[in-house]
Amino acid sequence: MDVLEGLNAAIQYIERNLQEKPDMEQAARLASHSADGFMRMFSYLTGMSVSEYIRRRRLTQAAFDLQRGRTVLETALRWGYDSTDAFSRAFTKQHGILPSKAKYPGAAFRITPPLAFKINFQGGREMDFRIVETQEIKLKGVSKQFEGGAAGRFEQEHLMWADHHDNAPGLISTTYPGEWFGIWDGGTYRVARRPEDIDGTGSLEDIAIPGGAYAVFRTGYGGFAGDELPKLRGEIFDAWLGGSGYSQTRDYEVEVYHLASKEEKDKRYYEIWVPVEEN
Repeated sequence: MDVLEGLNAAIQYIERNLQEKPDMEQAARLASHSADGFMRMFSYLTGMSVSEYIRRRRLTQAAFDLQRGRTVLETALRWGYDSTDAFSRAFTKQHGILPSKAKYPGAAFRITPPLAFKINFQGGREMDFRIVETQEIKLKGVSKQFEGGAAGRFEQEHLMWADHHDNAPGLISTTYPGEWFGIWDGGTYRVARRPEDIDGTGSLEDIAIPGGAYAVFRTGYGGFAGDELPKLRGEIFDAWLGGSGYSQTRDYEVEVYHLASKEEKDKRYYEIWVPVEEN
């Protein structure tokens, strides 16, 4: 067994035993290390301790349980807490909300997907996540057929958004600050805004984001869309989706651009919305 196989075997063992207390000696044996050596290597590679990883993963799974209707007491006991007070403190520290609020529509969480070691590692980083139920959102914009699949779309997106190339935004609005949408729909990409935000002179299409349930993920603040969105999408589809308990319902993704002026560019951020259903 090579190093990566051993590390992934150890992570899989930890994931199978999250509700119990994973045996670090057993995890280390699977990784072909001593317990101390495994914990040092884990911390070096991921920037967090094994115990911190386990805590984050348990509280991530606890958030999903609460969303699906388990009580706070059931969830606390299921994930290794002796009291609801201790569970509430830990849950609030990670997610920023009380566990009693987790069942409400649109509740936002800071989730940690399971780790997978490759040439570099995937998962393990906290992600801002929530499930939203939305009505149909009516927009106006422009569309273009792209080559290839959803994962490889971003270079073509850049050309469509760029003012020195297609300049799709310039056809829609003369002002950039505010909310914009980039929509991938099975090979067609659309740039759009809400009707009240449009003051451009281009010929625009009527566009609608279908109503339904979406998993919503947010980037940090201040980055560039061309850097942040491909990275966020990779984390969603490579790390989060497989172990989330949700499935994507169709080849459809919504990018939401929350743009700011040049003077306030540190306030801009982006979201990706993925239509989902529970497995």
